[in-house]
Amino acid sequence: MLKTGADKKPSLKTLVKWPVFLLANAALLLVIGVSTVRETYRGWTVDREIHALEAQAKALEGKKLQLESLTAELLSPDRVELEARARLGLKKPEERVIILQGFSTTASWTGDVFGQSAGEVVQEPDSRSNPKRWLDYFFGKS
Repeated sequence: MLKTGADKKPSLKTLVKWPVFLLANAALLLVIGVSTVRETYRGWTVDREIHALEAQAKALEGKKLQLESLTAELLSPDRVELEARARLGLKKPEERVIILQGFSTTASWTGDVFGQSAGEVVQEPDSRSNPKRWLDYFFGKS
């Protein structure tokens, strides 16, 4: 009698091969899955670092622009002249500089100041108290 394919019973060898084959495929799938997840996480971490560095670069660019505008303002001729007047006490040839006590900056005017010509020397301030000076002003010097 002839045996057909439907009548054949699987042998022990073929029954053992299937679980080993399935186990090997599952292990291979697990290794591929773990490495895929690891690489995806690594790519996500790198993208996050890139975005943080881009934000930091934008912040530094903004700070650079602020510093450039501040530098341009400080190097302008008007600002240099103002600083030279305030810190070094420089003045133009026909200017008179008046320094007020208690103030750290100087003020300057050109021409006639309080009816005095530019060549006159300013008198030293009076050492009398303010009420005494008012009394002397209204009632004459005593």
